[in-house]
Amino acid sequence: MRETIRSTAWEVAARVDAADFSGAQQYLLALHPADQADVLGEFDDAAREALIAGFSPEQLAGLLEHLTAQERTAVARLIAVDALAAALDASPPETAADVLHNLAPEESFAVLGSMHETAAVEPLLAHSDESAGGIMTPNVVALRPEMTAAGAIDYMRTTQLPEGDAYYLYVLDEASRLLGVLNLRQLLTAAPDRPLHELMDINVITTTPETDQEEVLRTLQHYGLRAVPVVDGSGHLVGVTTADELLDVAQQEATEDMFRMVGLDEEEPFMGPVVPSVRRRLPWLTLNIITVFIAAATISVFEDTLERAAALAIFLPVVAGLGGNAGTQTLTLVVRAMALGEYDRRQWREVLPREIAIAVLNGAALGLLVAVLAGVWQDNLYLGIVIGVAMLGNLLIAGIAGVLVPTSLRLFRSDPALGSSIVVTAVTDVMGFFFFLGMAALLISQID
Repeated sequence: MRETIRSTAWEVAARVDAADFSGAQQYLLALHPADQADVLGEFDDAAREALIAGFSPEQLAGLLEHLTAQERTAVARLIAVDALAAALDASPPETAADVLHNLAPEESFAVLGSMHETAAVEPLLAHSDESAGGIMTPNVVALRPEMTAAGAIDYMRTTQLPEGDAYYLYVLDEASRLLGVLNLRQLLTAAPDRPLHELMDINVITTTPETDQEEVLRTLQHYGLRAVPVVDGSGHLVGVTTADELLDVAQQEATEDMFRMVGLDEEEPFMGPVVPSVRRRLPWLTLNIITVFIAAATISVFEDTLERAAALAIFLPVVAGLGGNAGTQTLTLVVRAMALGEYDRRQWREVLPREIAIAVLNGAALGLLVAVLAGVWQDNLYLGIVIGVAMLGNLLIAGIAGVLVPTSLRLFRSDPALGSSIVVTAVTDVMGFFFFLGMAALLISQID
């Protein structure tokens, strides 16, 4: 199947290169919307605009639903207002709301004003697009407690059910307050005359429209659910966040954290324009230049020591490299725990001693190994001792920095993933050089 898709992608690309957009479009329309999204992601905006020019509103709706959030916004801006409004009318409300959220306000108002199906979309626009209210679907299967199992099945058979996952069925009172939940299997296997209030589970795990999407994701994972109902302050059911939607959230948040740890913007497209990418990356690389110069300045303090024992320069990358890797390991664990809600800012008192113990044990093992290798290689016992002890000290610093840097950023209400690896690497470089060259300066008579 994937081979067929790749073959079609090549056919589309060949026709785009030949400016045969009509032929390319025929190949594209033969694909599933999810595969159309994959292929379309390979082209620039000009080619995308030509390829989707003849799409019907339903075809555009299917495409928008399967694009990534960044690609969805980029493609939406290529579509005329009336055509985009028709496509969003044919889209699930949560997809339409996501597109409108990410357009400029004047563009969003223009498209919304041209739409006909706005009743389900407008309530979603009242919430942040990164909250439960912004990602929920308002279309749910709602039943009454006095219904029997047979009556509920007849009702569902004659009612237009919402598209997507209808595994959970929600029982509401006349004021649309959530009373309980049951799954489809319970309904189908129950005695026909059994009332729903006897079948439903009244201990329902819920969330509120204002809850951050990451917290909703943690709730879904913790309780092993396929959907989480969203209720307002009065207990009224206003929508449902589904596992499909939250899977996209998980990927989005993981990508965001991964990018920010190295100082990249998660909105930077893989094949986007050069100048915006330079503007996003240059400040962090400039910060990196500053940290590198600090490390260089540390080395320059011991210039005389290096002149007396040139062999010391061979081992500088060893000390810095292992320290940086160890710090990044600890940093990754801490940032991930923060993202999953497993790490509270007060827990550093418990986490730090653990990481120090790990660093000491790793440092002792690696320090001894490197000391033996360096000592044998250079036929110098004291050089081996210096690099071994420096390795132990730098891994200790790496463990401490890996915990305290993201914890400090969170304390100051900054994103703990934002450039943390640059700071941790700078700390381990500077301290590693200081330990190594400082001890070498003390023992230079024996090393020389």
